[in-house]
Amino acid sequence: MADQAAAPTQAPTQLIKFSVYLYKKEDLPYDEFIEWVTKVYPTKAAPIMKRHGILQWTQTMTPPHFREPFRAALQQMGRDQWTIPDYDVVMSYWTPTTDTIQGLTQDPEWIELEQKEALPRANINLGHFEVGHEILQFGDVRGNGSA
Repeated sequence: MADQAAAPTQAPTQLIKFSVYLYKKEDLPYDEFIEWVTKVYPTKAAPIMKRHGILQWTQTMTPPHFREPFRAALQQMGRDQWTIPDYDVVMSYWTPTTDTIQGLTQDPEWIELEQKEALPRANINLGHFEVGHEILQFGDVRGNGSA
C-alpha cells in the first residue's frame, strides 16, 4: 500500500456574526409580529440573504413573559445594575466578511423588502447592533431551525 501524504490542515474560518436587536411597533400585537417575523418575512428575506453570501441566519424571540421573572431574579441576586432589554427579536447573521452585510443592505431588492415589510412592523427608531466573532465552547452547531 502506498503512503498517502496527509492533507494540510486548515484553520477553521472565523466567521463574522452580526446581530440586530429589534423592537416591534407599539401598536402591533406581539403574537402578530412574531407570526410575521418568523413565517412571512423569512420566505422573502432568505433568498436575498443567500444570494449575498449570508451563511447562516437565526432569530431569537424574546417574549415579554420571560422578561419580568428574570428581572426579579437579577434583583434577588443583587445585580441591581443589570438589565433585561425589551427587544422583541434578535436577528443574527453569519458572514465571511463585513462586505457581505454591506452588499446585502445596499441591494435594491433588500431595500424594497425592508421598506414594504419591516418598516410597517418594526420600530427602527430603537434598536441595537452587535458585531463580532462567536466561539462555540461546547455543544453542537445546530441548524434547520432547531433549538
